Amino acid sequence: MNWTPRQTDRAELLDCNFGTLSQVRESLHDIRRINTFLGGARVVANATFAILKARNLKRATILDIGTGAADIPLRLRREAKKCGIELKIIALDLNARHLQIALEDIEKEGATRKISLLRADAFALPLADTSVDVVIASLFTHHFRAPQIVRLLNEFSRVSRSGWVVNDLVRHNLPLFFFRLTRPIFARSYLTRHDGEASIRRGYTIEEVQKILLENDLRDVKLRAHFPFRMSLVCEKSTP
Repeated sequence: MNWTPRQTDRAELLDCNFGTLSQVRESLHDIRRINTFLGGARVVANATFAILKARNLKRATILDIGTGAADIPLRLRREAKKCGIELKIIALDLNARHLQIALEDIEKEGATRKISLLRADAFALPLADTSVDVVIASLFTHHFRAPQIVRLLNEFSRVSRSGWVVNDLVRHNLPLFFFRLTRPIFARSYLTRHDGEASIRRGYTIEEVQKILLENDLRDVKLRAHFPFRMSLVCEKSTP
């Protein structure tokens, strides 16, 4: 039996601006729940703080690409306070409604002084070279095909001083089955029910990502698999 479904580039409803503001809010909070309980947020946090600690940075600027409801910036802020690191975080998204919802959640946590919002295109970041310490992106790269992913990673390298961290899902039938089984828990919004399955089918296998890295001479990128069916790409720049 083939456990890896064929990759299909099916549009996601959030990307197409479907739904009311309330429905989008519910879906983004579904994604927050998925990131929290299925390990994506932990993968990003561990890799980000590993880069900061390797540089012995007590103050740093983080750029979060495709921030959604800013759940990962909020988590990083909470964890940074515990380990004595002062973070300034730029939460970037192209979708204005996502940023509106992100602002609501940031204000609820009293984090507006530490997390700023930026509406911009990830392919043309309006930031100077090496202007942030670390770029992060979670559940973002599966939206794109190989040439676009390479462009994104090069842009992340351009604006970062210390490196970047990418977290995404792995395409496999088991996550599809699990997602369908747990939809009442993780996919309360009809937007999430559609987009969750579309995301898994749009995603990549570890082998496919490894091929992209090798074919584009991205040999300094560390690719790791994480349970359950997650992967991370981490680029830690050489110390100047």
